[in-house]
Formats: sequence, C-alpha cells, structure tokens
Amino acid sequence: MPTLRRYDVPIERDVPEVTILQIADLHLFAGQEFLLHFLSNVASSERFDMVVATGDNFGSLDAFDMVMDAYRPFLSYPGAFVLGSNDYYSPIPKPWTRYLMRSTPPPARVVPDLPYLPMVRQMRDAGWVDLSNASGTLSLSGGTVSLLGTDDAHIFRDRMVAPASSWEEPRALRLGITHAPYTRVVSALTSEGADLILAGHTHGGQIGIPGMGAIITNCDIARHYAKGLNRWEAPDGSQAWLHVSAGLGTSPHAKVRIATRPEASLIHVHPA
Repeated sequence: MPTLRRYDVPIERDVPEVTILQIADLHLFAGQEFLLHFLSNVASSERFDMVVATGDNFGSLDAFDMVMDAYRPFLSYPGAFVLGSNDYYSPIPKPWTRYLMRSTPPPARVVPDLPYLPMVRQMRDAGWVDLSNASGTLSLSGGTVSLLGTDDAHIFRDRMVAPASSWEEPRALRLGITHAPYTRVVSALTSEGADLILAGHTHGGQIGIPGMGAIITNCDIARHYAKGLNRWEAPDGSQAWLHVSAGLGTSPHAKVRIATRPEASLIHVHPA
C-alpha cells in the first residue's frame, strides 16, 4: 500500500518555511482507484503549503477523469507542475524484466496521443504554474517561492530557461522541478542556484534488492539517488538538495514493485 514519506530540508539561507507535497508518477489506469483514495486521505488529513506534481500521470488513453479526480482535492492549493513522457505518450507493452536492464531512451514518437492539454489547462486555470521549460513564482503566506523547471529529459524535451526575477530575491526559496533526474538537468539547476530540486521518474528503481536498493534508475543518475533526499554537487562545485520521489504508480504493462513502496512525499523546508 502507498505510504507518505516525510523529509526535513534545512537551507543555509533565510528562506520561508514551507511544506511541499510532491506527487509523482501516478500512471493511472483502471484498477488503480486505491491511489485516488490514498491521495484523498492525504488531502484531508495533512497540512502543507503547496503541491508539486512531477509528471507521468497517465497509464492509459482513457485515464483523464481519473487523473483529474486525483488532483481535484489539491487544486485549491498553490501548485506547480511539469510533464513526463507518460503525459504525452501512452505506455508501450514491454516485459517487467525491462526494469532489470540498463536505461535506454524510449522509442521516438512525435505525435502525443494522451489528453495532456486539457489536464494542463485545468491545472493552469487553478493557478498552478506550468514549469515545462519555464520559470515562475508562487507567493505564499510565509514568503516567496521562485520556480525553475524543465520538460522531460528522458525524451529530450528539456531546455533550461532564465529564472524569474524572483530568483534573485534574498529571501526567496529557489525550487527546481523536473520529471526525470538526468545529471545534465540536475547539475544545471544546481549551478543556477536552486536550494532544492524535486524529481520523479525512477520509481525508486521499481524493483530493488533489500539491503542494496535500486537495480537501475531508468536514467543516467547513480543508483544512490534513485529515491529519497540527498545532496547533489554539480561539476562547478555548487550544491543543492535533491529529492527524487519513488512515485505512486507503475506501468500497466509492468505492475510490480519489489522493495520499493509507492509513495508521496511531504517535504518541510526551513532555514537551517
């Protein structure tokens, strides 16, 4: 069953105290209604200041209503989002043993077949910030959160853009958001000065070995970073916190998790 992970993130600057709910990798399809019940319980029982969705929401062509039902309890909160490949393209059948193999890019597709545009429209209409190769700002009661994000690096849609002017505010929390934690993206956000970077995509390895952890990460990041909170150092020596969520769902063609529970995360950020 899904679990809610809790993390404490001290920042060596005078940033606002913010609790972030991260939702990652829903991959919704018929039979996954228990994930909606889990999220509904989180919405009704937990306290948080903002929501970040890090993509891969669809597990089938007909999952739009499920996706919006999953997010509906959260749309009244300040929020931000990026997209993953499974927001654009429906999953392709493949054996579960694929998760034991080194990551390879998915087959090239150029025409999205998933209803990502109406999902994006509803999120934007709710005031959420679309960070697919974009920047933005959220003004919370405790202070400013400056946002910088990319589209999905796993399908080569990532492109770094200039941060918003709020990025330079002395007390702003600088938050980087991406779907797949490829090293080029994580290092670029770190070098730009992000305090914290949020990503998903890895499913925590999806299949792990107790005592060893993830077998693969489905990207070029080391297995140590497959899930959880870690410090990241870019080639230029700059550092940031990196949180990679193991996410909630699985592909409908690989409905298995071993030693990696489905999860959402509550991340409490505060001055050190």
